[in-house]
Amino acid sequence: MRQLIVIATLVLTMLAAGVADAQQTSTLPSTARSTFLKLMKVQELWEESNYDEAIAELEVLAADVRDKPYDFALTHQYLAHTSILAGDTARARSALETALGVPELPEQMEADLNLFYGQILIGDEEYEKARGLLEDWLATTTTPPQPGQIFYVAYANYMTENLPRAQPLIERAINESPTINDSWERLYYQILFEQRKYEDALIVIMAMLDRNPAEDGYWRLLVNHYMQLEESRKALAAMVIAHLQNPMDDSPDLKRLVSLYGYVEIPEKAARLLESYMESEVIETEPDTLRQLGDLWLLARERSKAKTVLQQAAQVAPDGRTYQLLGGIFFEDEEWNNAYEAYIEALELGGLDEPERVHLLAGISAFRAGMNSEARDSLREAAKSDELAPQAQSLLRRL
Repeated sequence: MRQLIVIATLVLTMLAAGVADAQQTSTLPSTARSTFLKLMKVQELWEESNYDEAIAELEVLAADVRDKPYDFALTHQYLAHTSILAGDTARARSALETALGVPELPEQMEADLNLFYGQILIGDEEYEKARGLLEDWLATTTTPPQPGQIFYVAYANYMTENLPRAQPLIERAINESPTINDSWERLYYQILFEQRKYEDALIVIMAMLDRNPAEDGYWRLLVNHYMQLEESRKALAAMVIAHLQNPMDDSPDLKRLVSLYGYVEIPEKAARLLESYMESEVIETEPDTLRQLGDLWLLARERSKAKTVLQQAAQVAPDGRTYQLLGGIFFEDEEWNNAYEAYIEALELGGLDEPERVHLLAGISAFRAGMNSEARDSLREAAKSDELAPQAQSLLRRL
């Protein structure tokens, strides 16, 4: 999609240049005059969207003017334009490489070819090569660069991680543009943020919000800004303001809001929000969400609610971590049989960070439930850990 947008821009911006170049040929000798007339015919074919015939005409013309360097380069420039209109970037690239290979081109023509080719390369995501061509264009063009053209140079520098160079270029593009371009300002923000110029980056977001406070995307950008700086309370405040201003109904946004309440240690609020979103089916009731809800109820010290939710998650999609959490709840509630069974299930399902510790907890649960045989088996497994061996062996001696 980005490539199509770039190509459309190229067609709009470069056709005018092609026409101007062709008109200049009217002052050349008679053979150049004939080239000019043929290029005018190609433009008529453009208006009819007859690109295949235009390409055929240009290929014949290129062969006829091979011994005339300027005409040959100009014909390939037109061939590149036509190929872009036809959606054939490979042919356009080949035509531009041929044109740029012509010796002693007029300086402005070479600059225009560099600009054209550099923009195509950005569409093809070949940023390093594009940057070189675009920087050459900017250094040699004799016509005032347009803001949109400067943006391409800034973007190529950004994509090649040349941020100190990209910053003044994007600033120039923004300052010289008669209209405000949202995507340019977002790139400017990103360039500043990646250079750790956080205060300057924040000023850019605030200016965007000041201009259009109803734009959800700007609030998301502000939330992301604070989250990347691990300033969860500020991120939450921005998210709440955005939600109050324009209630969110998008699942990812609501999940983020829930997570932020959890990050700032308001787990009960987070749990109640998540539960209400699940009940209203705005957020799907799926295993990961159930586990998140269980974690939040645990953090809120609502063990009964956590137990119910985690049991539901375990039934829907059994996994070791869920059963380990359940085992912990049963353990704290001194439900020894249930704790033992949950820990054993966790071990069988796997995926645990410290299985030896789970063996120890299973052994303690079995010991307190009077299940001596099961306790021995679990404690012997726990004793294989150097860290846990003293505690496990101490309990084994009591059996």
